Amino acid sequence: MKKMDKKGFTLIELLAVIVILAIIMVIAVPQILNVIDKSRESAWNSNVKMIEEAIETNEALITTNMTTENGAVSVLSETGCKSANITKMADIDTTATTIADGNYAAATGCKFKVSPTANGNFKNQAAQDITCTASGCSHTASATE
Repeated sequence: MKKMDKKGFTLIELLAVIVILAIIMVIAVPQILNVIDKSRESAWNSNVKMIEEAIETNEALITTNMTTENGAVSVLSETGCKSANITKMADIDTTATTIADGNYAAATGCKFKVSPTANGNFKNQAAQDITCTASGCSHTASATE
């Protein structure tokens, strides 16, 4: 009898490798996507926190007369809370995040709505309301989407 030269893999060996790779992908891909979603959520929360800090910094600059801007939370009235300088102070990407001019209430101070843009990196994140008084700012998920 003639001796067969064994070169390469058998069909069974190839199928076994493919099945093992498929199982690994079924387990790994959702985990990787979850990590990506969590990193976007973390970046969004960081973005909102930077906006809060920018508002507080702007407040400090105004109340210590280091700027002539008349937009301090402590001096705002029914004219509303303007967001014009906040994006510059926070150094945020305006293609991914929008800040709407807020309204003012004597009891709660200024309330701004921070929203992700439709095409930006944060498009799946929930809008946030930032409420600021002379003593500081805090944020919560926006009631209206």
